[in-house]
Amino acid sequence: MRGLLQLLWLAGFVQAAIAFANLFLPTKLKYRENLSRVAPIIRQIFVVHSVYIVGVVLLFAAVTVGFAGELASGHGLGRFLAAAIALFWLFRTPVQLLYYDATLRKQNRWGDIAFTAGALFLAATYGAASLARGL
Repeated sequence: MRGLLQLLWLAGFVQAAIAFANLFLPTKLKYRENLSRVAPIIRQIFVVHSVYIVGVVLLFAAVTVGFAGELASGHGLGRFLAAAIALFWLFRTPVQLLYYDATLRKQNRWGDIAFTAGALFLAATYGAASLARGL
């Protein structure tokens, strides 16, 4: 079980890194220029959703680092949260691979690979925690 706890702590770090990487997206993807062409409410919704998603990822990281034992316990809320976070990252992977613009992904190949690998690692780690038989 110690191995699963270490994987969960690593998962917390990976999610913090993903949240940190989002600080560079507005410049990299030219948010200001691209969002200047949409209605103010669309721009505002986009910004709010972006901030909330980063907040949720940071929350996942904090819960994971602070409560890895509970996530790996195989019981109640820990099992439910581990399964929910696993599904969050599992469903995020096809979005990355199938929905986002292929040209932009090719231009940022290493970031695309790193994010996809990270999402798959997170889905597998939380999936394993959700299936754990307890400490």
